[in-house]
Amino acid sequence: MTKLVQDSRFSWTGEVVSCSSGITWGIAEQANGLMAILLNVPGGILTGRQVKVMGEIVGDDGIIKNSRRMAPILLIPKERVASALIQLEEASLRPACLNGSVRNIVSCPGKGFSKNSRGDTLELAQALDAEFYGTVLPWDFKIGISGCPRNCSGVQCHDIGLMAEPRGKFSLWIGGTESGMNPRHGSLIRKGVTRAQVPVAVRRILELYAEGAEEYREELGKRIRLYHVLDKTGMERFEQAVAKVLAE
Repeated sequence: MTKLVQDSRFSWTGEVVSCSSGITWGIAEQANGLMAILLNVPGGILTGRQVKVMGEIVGDDGIIKNSRRMAPILLIPKERVASALIQLEEASLRPACLNGSVRNIVSCPGKGFSKNSRGDTLELAQALDAEFYGTVLPWDFKIGISGCPRNCSGVQCHDIGLMAEPRGKFSLWIGGTESGMNPRHGSLIRKGVTRAQVPVAVRRILELYAEGAEEYREELGKRIRLYHVLDKTGMERFEQAVAKVLAE
């Protein structure tokens, strides 16, 4: 069984981001010459202090752009990146992964906000981020969580999608993608996953993804997403592995 490794260490050289594990971090020069710092904020949750710090970093006339993945992007001159990273760390904020790990986890507001929600989606997004942030993976890996069948987070459009069910359980979808020229919906592989079982199932899927990407790397190349692996292995391998680990 593949052992997952986490590596959230990177360094800013003054020109580029350096990371020995191959994860691409969200600090990149833009076409207009400014540097973009993409932040990791699972579920899109920010405190008032964090918002204030972001405002201080970009300045009164600076720009903070929100991405589709609920992650803010700070646009600043290159010479201010080093000091910005220090300010962000002091505010318990950190850059997000672009590829080679789990991307910023998307979540609807969930229980306590939406009267339709069946589960605490924001708590789950933050818990999964805490467990899997910086996990070294073959390429992009996206997770989305919805609190009810209204499906505001589009769980079928992620590598892993979780939709809250009654009584604190979740249905589990895998293999979707909303990006690229050929978007596709993922498939439902398990219903009735308890909150405690969710991280166990996610970990097993990540392990199988890494194993499959290595198995078919020569054929598929570098940018291997979960759906590429599923096309080769079939869904049954994942269904059986998840069922087994949840029965232990």
